[in-house]
Amino acid sequence: MNSSKLKPLLFLSLCSLLASCAQQPQTTVERPAAVIGQEVPATKAEAAADLYQQAREYQGEARQIHLLRAARAALAQQQYPLALAITHTLATSEYSLIRQRNIVLLLQAYLANNELERADALLENTPLDTLPQADLSDYLWQGAQFYAKQQRSLAASRWLLQLDQQQQSTENYAQLWNILWQQLTALSPANLTALRTNATNRQLAWLNLAELSRQNIGQQQALQQALAAWHQRYPQMPGPDALPEALQQLLTLTPYQPSRIGILLPLSGNFRAHAKALQYGLISAASAQQTTAQLIFIDSQQSPEQITLSLKQQMVDFVIGPLLRDQVDMISQQADWPWPTLFLNSRDPVQPKREDHFFYALSLEDEASQMAALFQQKNYQRPVVISARNNISQRMQQHFAAQWQAMGHSAPELYQFSAKAELETIISELLETDISQNRIRSISSLVSSKTKLEAEPHSRLDIDAIYLLADPVQTRLFKPYVDVSVNQTAPRLPVYASSRSFSASLDSNEQRDLNGLTFTEMPWMLGEQSSVQLREQYQQLFTDQDEILQRLFAMGHDAYQLIARLKQQQHLPALVFSGLTGQLSLDQHGSIVRRLSWASYRNNRLISVQEP
Repeated sequence: MNSSKLKPLLFLSLCSLLASCAQQPQTTVERPAAVIGQEVPATKAEAAADLYQQAREYQGEARQIHLLRAARAALAQQQYPLALAITHTLATSEYSLIRQRNIVLLLQAYLANNELERADALLENTPLDTLPQADLSDYLWQGAQFYAKQQRSLAASRWLLQLDQQQQSTENYAQLWNILWQQLTALSPANLTALRTNATNRQLAWLNLAELSRQNIGQQQALQQALAAWHQRYPQMPGPDALPEALQQLLTLTPYQPSRIGILLPLSGNFRAHAKALQYGLISAASAQQTTAQLIFIDSQQSPEQITLSLKQQMVDFVIGPLLRDQVDMISQQADWPWPTLFLNSRDPVQPKREDHFFYALSLEDEASQMAALFQQKNYQRPVVISARNNISQRMQQHFAAQWQAMGHSAPELYQFSAKAELETIISELLETDISQNRIRSISSLVSSKTKLEAEPHSRLDIDAIYLLADPVQTRLFKPYVDVSVNQTAPRLPVYASSRSFSASLDSNEQRDLNGLTFTEMPWMLGEQSSVQLREQYQQLFTDQDEILQRLFAMGHDAYQLIARLKQQQHLPALVFSGLTGQLSLDQHGSIVRRLSWASYRNNRLISVQEP
C-alpha cells in the first residue's frame, strides 16, 4: 500500500473510532499525571480508544506520551488500524524521544496490518543504535520473525544472534533458540561464513554448532563426540537438555546406514553419458566420506523382474535410482518393493506416499517457485513472464503463474516467443514503446516541417519485473533490447532469469550484455567457496565436460550424501542440507525441494548475491 492510500485509511480509521467514542457515555477516569519523557503504562482495563481521547486533553510532548500508551493498548487489544494511525503520525514527531519509542510500535503496527513493504523499509533504514535500550530486544524479535516468514534466513539469523547475545537465555523469548536453530540450519555454507565477520564468542559458538551438526549428521557417535567437545569449549552455552529441540531430536534418530547400496542407472542406451556423470558424482561423494558402504551399479535398462533379482542377489539394503521417468513410475508403484529408495526423478502426484520412498530431481519448477516467493517478498504486483516456446520453459512459466495466483495475486502477463524478431515485437508491445513511437510520428506530422521536434519514446511504468525463461543465446539477445527500450528517465526495470539462461563459458564481452540480470543457479555451477576444492579435482578429470553432465555429477554427489540425512529430514522438515545442487529440504510427500543460489551480472562479471 502506498502513502497516498495509507493516509486516507488512517484518517477514516481515526474518524470512525472517535465517532464511536463520542457516542459513549462520559465517565470520570482518574489519570496519572504525564511527566515529560516518562510514559505511564496503560492498565488492562483502559480501552485504547479511551486512551486516545484522553491524550487530546494534553499538549505537546505530554500528549504524544499519552498517544504512545494508546498505541500500545491498541496493539494489545488488536485494534490494529488505530495502532497504525497513531504510530504513523508519531513517526514524524518533533520530539526525538517520542520517535525513538515509537519505532518498535510502528513495526508491530505495520506487521499487524500486513504492511509488509513498509515493515521491510523500516527494518532496513533504522540503525539499531537509535532504539531505546528497553525496546531493542522486542524490535530484534519482531524483525527476526518477519525475516523468517519471508524465508530470508540470513537476515533472520543475524537478528536472532544479536537477540541471543543480549538475552543469553530463553526466559523472555521461549522459542528463541528453536527459531535461531531453524534459521541457521537453512543457511548455505557461504552464509554461515558471512555471519562470522565481527561475531562475538557466543555467536561463534552457535555458528560452530551449526557446522558440526552438518559435518556429522547421520553419524551418531561422531555427532555425540563433537557435541561433547563443543560443550567443553563453550561452557557458557546451553547444556545438553537446553539445546534446540530439533538438535536434540537429531541425536535420537537412527539414520539410514546401508552397507550395500544398489544404484540403478541407464548404463546402456542413449542415456549412458548421463548415467556415467551420475556415477562419477556418487563415487566422488563416497570416496570423500571414506565410507565402508559398497556401491553396486546395476543397469536399469532391464525388466523390473531382472532388476529385483539383481538387487536380491547383491543383498542391497538401500537403492538409489532409477533415473528415467518410466522406470521410476514402474518401480515406485510396485507394492512389494522392499528397499528404502531415493528415486532420481520427481514423484507422480497421483500415487500415494510411501514411508521409505524419496524423490530427488533437478526440478525446474523449484526455480519458478523460488522466483515467485522472491517477487512476493519484494511486493511486486505486476510481473511479466516471457518464455521461449519449448516444453520446459513453458512448463516453468505455467508453474510460476500458478504459484503467483496461489499467493493471492491476479494472473501475471504471459508471453512466448520462438525467434529474435518475435522477441523484439513482444518487448515493444509489452513496454508500449511502439505506441509511443506512433504518437511521436503523429505529432510530428502536425508540426511544421521547419520545426524540429525533439522527443523520445516512453515505456510502461506499471511493470514491476520481468522473469525470462530462455537459453543463454536468447537471453543475451533479450537483455540489451529491454535496456534500450526502457525510458532512460524511468526507474530501472529488474530482469530475472532461471538457470536455463546461464552458461559458464561466457566471456567478458558477452557478460557485459547481461549486466543487471539476476538468476537462480545451483552452487556447483557458480563455483561457490564450499565446492572450490572439489571443482578443482573435477576439472582435472573432466576438462571439457558438457554443462548438463556437470549438473548430473553434482546431483550424484548430493544423492549419496542425502542417504544419511533422509530419515532426519523426514522427521525434522526444517532441516536443510547444503548440497552442490542447492539447499535441499524434504517435503511432506517425500520429495526433495531445492532452493538455489542467486547470482547477478554486474560490471561485466558474474557475482554471487546473498539476497537479491
